[in-house]
Amino acid sequence: MVSITSSSRMPYRPLIGACVLLALELLGIGVIFKHGIDFTCLSNWPQAACRGASGTLVAIYCVIGALCLLVLLYPGQFRRLFSDSSVRLWPFGLNMLGVVVALLPLTFMQNGVGPKAIMPAFACWTLGMGMILTGLALYAAPVTRWRQFWSDNWTHLVPVLLTGALAPAFATLIRPLWRLETMTDWTFAGVVWLLESFGYTPETFEGTKIIGVDPFYINIAPVCSGVEGIALVTLFVTLYLSLFRKDLRFPHAFLLYPIGILTSALFNVVRIAVLLIIGIEGKADLAVGGFHSHAGWFLFTIIALGIVMAAQSVPALQRSHISPIAGHAHNPLPFLQDPAAARILPFAIFMLSALLVSTFAQSPGVAYPLRVVAMASALALFANIYRQLPWRIDPVAVATGALIGLLWVVIPVAVEDPSAAPYGALTGLALVGWFVLRGVGTILLVPIIEELFFRDYLEPKLRLGDGRLWTVIAACGTAGLFALLHDRWAEAFMAGLAFSWVMQRHGRVSDAIVAHATANALVFAVAVSLGRLEIM
Repeated sequence: MVSITSSSRMPYRPLIGACVLLALELLGIGVIFKHGIDFTCLSNWPQAACRGASGTLVAIYCVIGALCLLVLLYPGQFRRLFSDSSVRLWPFGLNMLGVVVALLPLTFMQNGVGPKAIMPAFACWTLGMGMILTGLALYAAPVTRWRQFWSDNWTHLVPVLLTGALAPAFATLIRPLWRLETMTDWTFAGVVWLLESFGYTPETFEGTKIIGVDPFYINIAPVCSGVEGIALVTLFVTLYLSLFRKDLRFPHAFLLYPIGILTSALFNVVRIAVLLIIGIEGKADLAVGGFHSHAGWFLFTIIALGIVMAAQSVPALQRSHISPIAGHAHNPLPFLQDPAAARILPFAIFMLSALLVSTFAQSPGVAYPLRVVAMASALALFANIYRQLPWRIDPVAVATGALIGLLWVVIPVAVEDPSAAPYGALTGLALVGWFVLRGVGTILLVPIIEELFFRDYLEPKLRLGDGRLWTVIAACGTAGLFALLHDRWAEAFMAGLAFSWVMQRHGRVSDAIVAHATANALVFAVAVSLGRLEIM
């Protein structure tokens, strides 16, 4: 590879400008063809042609995103490649000419033209995209450097290019594996909650998943459930784990999967809510364009990149890192002796198991024993750490838990379908086994997992200063997050505050676990004995 001096730096400013230009060009072309002309693709072309046109542009987004990942993770290689960018300006002429060629189909694409426009349109798009990308590539580096760069790095470039190119197809392929109706329900409920939090009073039609404020309404269809973003994050995380497997700590690094999936799902809710607000405030065209165009894929690519890059700055995920104080390599604790891992991993498994069961199981409640096995396995990994906790029965903790359980029982709760049992059609020994495992999970496993994560790990992180005020802020913060996991959020918020108070009395998270377990035991006993399973 061409050598340069060690003082050479990556020309970030011109490269960032080129990337922004490319993003605007691709987004503009996509939006113009999707919303700027009187042409309905499925009414004129075969479905395969429509999917191909849309998927190709999305694939380009994903390929560029994957290449950006390599730039950020291998800066030295790209520093050499791009060392003299911005010297050649003529490639921008080729780039602009490519935009013109890509837009030529606007002159003949209109409703009623039929399939005869397919070949000339695809020819213009292929030639135009090639010119757009070639122009910016030649601006960044001459042909000789690109050739050398490919020769030195093709083993990394091939999987990256394939991952980006196949991302849209992969997202479509996995759709049948997910219970999109369940994901759509979650997305719909999240959007409603966000709108109401911002002071809107939306009209909702649960059956058709239509939501809005007159005169702007949208339909949150299954394809809007966010599975594309989940697929993209999964692919990027897999690519990252594969390329950097020698530098990462396993199984720590696998935490990126549940974190990425949850982040992608939450981002999709925020995206839809923001676009809906834009439409409600009178910018319907802008909202519809962002909702249905390729902007969603573009933003999902940014999210995927952000998650992977954030992982690079987390020492717990790296095999070793340089201590900023001592200036030498510091080797973290072994995985099974890491207190942070003992508090985070079981909770991640707890959340991921809930997501997978709700997504793939026809009756999520019936599959609860599988979640018990997953939670118990995660806790068993760190049994030695948990044995060192100061386990004891504190009467105040027991009394507090009993009070929380009593309030949970006496406060009425609405039942959507009284005839629907969480155990489905199980009978006999299978039903007995289900209740036993449900009790084990509810009374023993869930209190340990939730209290270790919320009260013992997260709450100290939120306590950014000394004094009673920061203690209260941290307790309210963890109680609020704890409440988000429960349908009965008000009761859960009060329970979270009570568990924080119990732990603060003697500084023992085991007291909070005892209080939580007592509350769950009381609720479980009443639910089983009186047949009120809806309160569990």
